[in-house]
Amino acid sequence: MNIETVKIEGNYLKLKQFIDSIRKLNSSDVNEFNTLFYEKWEEQKHLIKDELNQYTINLLQNAFFVNAFAAYGINGSNGFFSEITAKLKHKILPLGLPEEELSHFIIDLFGEAKDYVWLNKVSLINWHHIFSNIENIDAKVHQKLQLQICNSLTILCNRLTNLGIDPSLSAKFPTIDDLGSPFFNLNNQIDIAITNSTKLSSENVDEKLFDQIKLSIDEIENLFITIQEDIKESGTSLNLIFLLKRAQQHIKRIKLLTLILLNKNKDEGSIYTSKLIVELVEAEQLKNNINYFFRTHTQLLAFRIVSHTSKKGEDYIGSSKKENKALFRSAMGGGLIVVLLVFIKHFIHQLHFSLFFEGLLFGLNYGLGFVAMHLLHFTLATKQPALTASYIAENIGQKDEVNTKSRNVFIQIIRSQLVSLMGNLVVVIPICFITSYLILEIWDTKIFSDNQAKSALFSNHLFYSLSLFYALITGILLSLSGIVTGYIDNKVIYSHIALRIENHPNIIRKYTIEKRKKIAAFFEKNLGAIIGNLFLGFSLGMAGNFGEFIGIPYDIRHITISAGNFSIALVNMHWQDLAFVLTVFTTVILIGFINIIVSFLISFILACSSRGLSWKQSIKLIFNRS
Repeated sequence: MNIETVKIEGNYLKLKQFIDSIRKLNSSDVNEFNTLFYEKWEEQKHLIKDELNQYTINLLQNAFFVNAFAAYGINGSNGFFSEITAKLKHKILPLGLPEEELSHFIIDLFGEAKDYVWLNKVSLINWHHIFSNIENIDAKVHQKLQLQICNSLTILCNRLTNLGIDPSLSAKFPTIDDLGSPFFNLNNQIDIAITNSTKLSSENVDEKLFDQIKLSIDEIENLFITIQEDIKESGTSLNLIFLLKRAQQHIKRIKLLTLILLNKNKDEGSIYTSKLIVELVEAEQLKNNINYFFRTHTQLLAFRIVSHTSKKGEDYIGSSKKENKALFRSAMGGGLIVVLLVFIKHFIHQLHFSLFFEGLLFGLNYGLGFVAMHLLHFTLATKQPALTASYIAENIGQKDEVNTKSRNVFIQIIRSQLVSLMGNLVVVIPICFITSYLILEIWDTKIFSDNQAKSALFSNHLFYSLSLFYALITGILLSLSGIVTGYIDNKVIYSHIALRIENHPNIIRKYTIEKRKKIAAFFEKNLGAIIGNLFLGFSLGMAGNFGEFIGIPYDIRHITISAGNFSIALVNMHWQDLAFVLTVFTTVILIGFINIIVSFLISFILACSSRGLSWKQSIKLIFNRS
């Protein structure tokens, strides 16, 4: 009997109407939902009991379960990006499946996109009510299902063993592929259980064998927990995360199928069966959800990135007057660098290169300037939020805890941010103005022509420009630079860059061991920041030229750079335009606030997400609100 025939012979209208009534239960409270569920069930069970039986028998007789048990909700073997590509293709043009595939049966009954949400809320008691009304299941049907579970377990165990001896893992744990490893033990134990048919009967379960299987599964599970803990120190990659996620999915499914197959207790069997049903429905409904896939597979990498940025963020927080004074001096140094960058950019502009080469030189100017700022331990105020947001998220406890430390850190961050911003501006604004004025007085030369000065001021005017929108773009780029920095720091540790530099043949020939260690330590400490600053420099420097080249409103507005251009332009201004000048100055200050707020929010949301926290809940915890 094929599925199309099944659908014609039995539409299961009453059963579907019952499910639809459950969908409409408007209750976020789980207990309330289950109370309403039970009331609906008691009200309608006499109407749907026969259809429930028919559907179950039809499902068990005609559906093919092996692929569902061994693949639904489990990543393929093609890798992270290949998996995303496949999901995108199947989202546009769904994969054609055989008529007996379980997917068709699931869609037929649970056709709504988020049915898995309410299914996850159904209590074990209510599942028991449902299962207790399913009767007249033929012994042959049970045997067929049992055989498919066995085949699925064989496939899953073999795949898990292949994952266990993957070079990415064996490099970290050399003994993982020993013959006595839990992967091979589990394979052998499952083979024994499947081979000996008497051990597959719930009445004749070999308890010793069952315990051995559970022990092997626990050992494998603990092994991967150890690997994840090791990642916190040794770094990770998308490939390793994908592999770990795949292994965890296999372990979870093997454990569930084993408990269904070899458990004596029927009530417990019902619990595991209900979990399997929910898992399969959820897997079917989320199989092409790229957002869900990306979010669940990048959390660990995001955690590592955020951890690195958090460590750097701590350096930008002053907890005392002495530390804030040091931060202010550091910001003044950063302001001096910005002054140089502003004048160098103007000089490059006077060379009249093509848009591309001019943008490239602008980017190189900013990039090298930001790198110099980092190496000299100077501070650029707008770079702080991307780093300090990670630090504050790290200091937030669990969701149900109120963390006073986080609130104190948040206050310190605001104070430190203002100190840094003032440190930048008290140098940039007066020095740019005084330098321009002195050049005009001594050499009778204007840095900006009158038209250029007018253009510079109008480009930052609140009502005559898109400066605040461009400030938002800048905030995004600032947060991205923090992500790039954290990612490279993670990559440096994961790929053992320092050790490889130290043992590079060319370096060995030229330097002593002490010198090699210093070089390696320098790159380990600074490579992430260097690349992150170069990324930021080129992103900011090339933005305007890129936008002009492709003809879209795309540019950046950075407070210190805008403040520098504003000060230079003031030399050309007539002071009867005071209202105009004050409006531009106000806009420059607003640009700074937008730079900081946008960068902080993006980084904070990422940091919270990497820890499995809602950013809204995190803010409530910071301010001690329930």
